[in-house]
Amino acid sequence: MPKTLKLNLITPQKQLLKDLEVESVVLPAFKGELGVLPGHIPMMVQLGFGSLRYKQNGQEEEFAVLGGFAEILHQSVNVFAESAGLAGEINEEEEKQKIKKAKESLSRKDADIDFELAEIEIKQALTRMKVKKRHLS
Repeated sequence: MPKTLKLNLITPQKQLLKDLEVESVVLPAFKGELGVLPGHIPMMVQLGFGSLRYKQNGQEEEFAVLGGFAEILHQSVNVFAESAGLAGEINEEEEKQKIKKAKESLSRKDADIDFELAEIEIKQALTRMKVKKRHLS
């Protein structure tokens, strides 16, 4: 059995990872985390907001993933994310500003405010901050 998987991470904007040889992958599945090792049974998984982690040469790297799907095959994992960012590149101050702006919009209760969108923006920013903090610890 092979000892590695090929990992691909694709967003609508660009491909972030292409055929990266990894030892394992942990996906933020919609109903909880899913660990994937070489030889995993093929399946499709809906992704929620959370941390996509992988090990390469014993080192762990991490992305904040904000929804999408993953295709798991015996020797590869293809992640099609709505949005993703490398944990080390997340700017906590920017995320705090996004939360503040969305909360201000919600508190105004204007008829023009899309409440669902504002709540999603808050969840996304909180997820990115959580992934950043986990990455630093």
